[in-house]
Formats: sequence, C-alpha cells, structure tokens
Amino acid sequence: MRTVHARDHPEARPSRGLAAGSVHADSGPDAPSRVPLVRLARKPLGDPSFCSAVVETVVALSLGTKYLLDPAALRRIRDILGAGGLVVHPTDTVYGLAVDPFQAGAVEKLYAAKARPRDLPVSISVADVGDVFRFGQRTPIAEAFCAKNLPGPYTVVLRAASDAPRAIVSKDGLIALRVPAHPIPRLLAKSFGPVTSTSANRHGQPAPSTCEEAREQLGDRVELYVDGGPTLLGGESTVVDLSGPRAKILRQGPIHPGA
Repeated sequence: MRTVHARDHPEARPSRGLAAGSVHADSGPDAPSRVPLVRLARKPLGDPSFCSAVVETVVALSLGTKYLLDPAALRRIRDILGAGGLVVHPTDTVYGLAVDPFQAGAVEKLYAAKARPRDLPVSISVADVGDVFRFGQRTPIAEAFCAKNLPGPYTVVLRAASDAPRAIVSKDGLIALRVPAHPIPRLLAKSFGPVTSTSANRHGQPAPSTCEEAREQLGDRVELYVDGGPTLLGGESTVVDLSGPRAKILRQGPIHPGA
C-alpha cells in the first residue's frame, strides 16, 4: 500500500482548470481542517479477501464539505470503466456496482459478478435531473417528481428514450434511473458518463453499506473499489414507477417520496 497526501502529490494539486477531482456535498459542522489522504491500495494474491487477481482500492475520505479524489485516481476509475471493468463505489443508500451501460460486454460481466438473473434490469446513475430526461421520456408527472425529490435516494422508472443504453432497457421498454444525493457517483457520471447503479452484492444477499461488505461478497470479480466509509442511509433506494399516469412505488426504501 502507498499513501499520498492530496496536497503533496503533483497530480493532485488543484488548478483553476481542473475541477473533476473534487465535488461539493452538504457541509458538516465537524469538518476537519486538514486535507484528507487519498490512498491507492493493491491487495496481493495471498490476501484472504481475494482469490485470483490483484484488486485496487481507492479510499476517498470526507473533508466535511466534499469528498476528494485526486485526478490520478479519477483517471484510473475512468480507464477501468472505459475498458469494460467493474467499479464499486459509495452512494447515498448502499454501495453500488458501476460499469459502462453502453458496453454490452461490461453489463454481462456485471450480471455474472452479481449472479443476477438476466431478466432483472439494473438502473443507471446520471449527474443531474436533466440527464434523467435524456435517457428516459419526459412526462409532467415525472418532471414534477424529479424536480421535488432528486437528487435523492430514489430510483425512477420511465419509458426509455432513444438515447438510452439498450443493454439495460427492460423488455417492456422501461429504464430505471438515479441521481444520487452523493458526490462520488455524480462525479463519475459527470466525468465519464452514465454508469450502472445496482447494489454491490451477490443476488439475494444483503446490500452492502460499507466497502468491506461489498468486497466480502464480490472479491476479485471487481477491478476497483472506492471506499468512502459507511453509507448515510444504509438501505436500498425507493423505486418509483413514473411510466404511467400515476406514480407507483415498486420498492419502499428508507425515505418516503415527497411527491
């Protein structure tokens, strides 16, 4: 393992033209004064957590008002996603498993890693509400719900738009989308593009609220883990079907919708 101070690493020094490495979140009263550490950790083959590969872990520590990923770490994440790899990361609800939804092979790897039945679609995370209606069809009820509740711990189900990644569109022509209330997945969606947003667990097992819980289930099936500490809510998102004339809750999460 090697540890670098974000303020000391030459690739991590902020510049006016580089904002991709940090994302603002809600301010906290106990914000520490020092710059956090960003650690890139390689697990050896003999580590009991993994069985057949070298897996990297990026530790993204909170600075109270933001999470900080140095540019080198962010580039590594983007490279893995672009190559069709799997990345585990924190969200506002549980730890998520991200791949590029436009790569059918990457989506198949995700299903295999989770042992998830292929007829159960997965959702995608996008950077903001505007992107929801890039990939899902806009309706008055969907627009009102999203304006009131997103970003937040909700998954909205819409009719898929023409730009939607076909590999994650259901057989009924629906797509599930998230705008998490957490800076890390929104940073990935903004800097890379939409990524899958499904819990980082084996099918039928508990959804993980820590990176370690995700590693225990997925091990070396994943190329990289982003450890942001325990998730805020520790429960899966509320799924709301907005594809019809009325909103319909398909799965109740820890928070009830405000609309």
